[in-house]
Amino acid sequence: MEMEGKFVVFRLGEERFGVPIQSVERILPVSQLTKIPRAPKTLVGMFPYQGTTVSVIDAAARFELPISGPANHFLVIATEYGRYAIQVESVDKIVEYSHEEWDEAEDLMSCIEKDLAYGVGKKNEELCLLLKPEAIVPPDLRKKLEKLAA
Repeated sequence: MEMEGKFVVFRLGEERFGVPIQSVERILPVSQLTKIPRAPKTLVGMFPYQGTTVSVIDAAARFELPISGPANHFLVIATEYGRYAIQVESVDKIVEYSHEEWDEAEDLMSCIEKDLAYGVGKKNEELCLLLKPEAIVPPDLRKKLEKLAA
């Protein structure tokens, strides 16, 4: 699939990830969360947002990555099954990838969760895994988020 467009790039440790800008509703500073008892470790809590409640996924836990510092931002992401936020170390920048800067990286994609990413963006020798917004939520949490958003 040929892709191009603007992505909000965020950091987890030394790694960069991007989500399509049109799926990012807001970038917020980290705020106090209400914990959800007995929730999976990827679901770190929820907070009020525009008259609703938004569940927060810890991106570092989701991708099993060590991070070097505290999470500083929430990215509020809208998908077809509802809105959620991901907690990230920092938001780097907005990057536009042309089709020449795009790599489907089929070898890499075969090693990770099916449908997690579109591919890899390459700009100035920096690689960025370009994530599908609906795939950031672990499959076991999708139904729970739909119920929480209802």
